[in-house]
Amino acid sequence: MPDTPDLAAFRDAERALLQRWPETKLDPSLDRIAALCDLLGQPQRAYPVIHLTGTNGKTSTARMVDNLLRGLGLRTGRFTSPHLESITERIAIDGEPLT
Repeated sequence: MPDTPDLAAFRDAERALLQRWPETKLDPSLDRIAALCDLLGQPQRAYPVIHLTGTNGKTSTARMVDNLLRGLGLRTGRFTSPHLESITERIAIDGEPLT
């Protein structure tokens, strides 16, 4: 199949995009975020935090961690989003929603 002008332009654009490194080649590393944390004075060490990420189960996991930590006698604060019924559900201190 001969190249049409549109197909040729598409292939040229594709080739140009694929040559743009490192945008197209992932090189997973913590180097950049570590450098940023150094620059900011290691703010992540200012207080203990558990940060949950992902697609599903974050609120359930946060509630379980909250219960486990409180069971060990620790005080907890939790922020989740979105809320189900009231916006005050988003923030809880020691397992109790803000009032």
